[in-house]
Amino acid sequence: MQKLVILSPKNNGSILHKLSIMDISTETLNIFIGGFFSGYERIIWLNEKLHHQLLMGGDPEDEEARPDHVLNVTTPSTKDWEAFWQTVDTLKVWSWEKEYISEICDGTQWELRIKRKGRRRRIISGSNAYPQPKGTFNSFVKAINKFSRSKIEFEEEPC
Repeated sequence: MQKLVILSPKNNGSILHKLSIMDISTETLNIFIGGFFSGYERIIWLNEKLHHQLLMGGDPEDEEARPDHVLNVTTPSTKDWEAFWQTVDTLKVWSWEKEYISEICDGTQWELRIKRKGRRRRIISGSNAYPQPKGTFNSFVKAINKFSRSKIEFEEEPC
């Protein structure tokens, strides 16, 4: 578990007091996006690193890294974690519905598994449908791309 402690001088710098402690402990972060014919891109937090993978076939939901499919591996800084969790909170990911399903059979499927210490575990999925308002999921994908230094190509398409 990693902790960030921010200290600030008080009374002309003679006494330091704790302003905040941000627990950045991530228990689960696993997102996959893709389709049956095009394969899936996945970002998974494993062994203190983010792994960006391209999977053709198989089960995109398993929580093991597949070294032969890795596109990128990143170790986020404390600042990266802070920015990512702030975006997660701003987009209200913790209150997204459990499923977003469209009547369209083919297309883009996605799943997000996320658990941060002090928060409940969320498993959120979708098939050609996304959290509202429109653009929310795009914003999340952009944030995770920036955070993981990856380039998942994705745009919400109207159903």
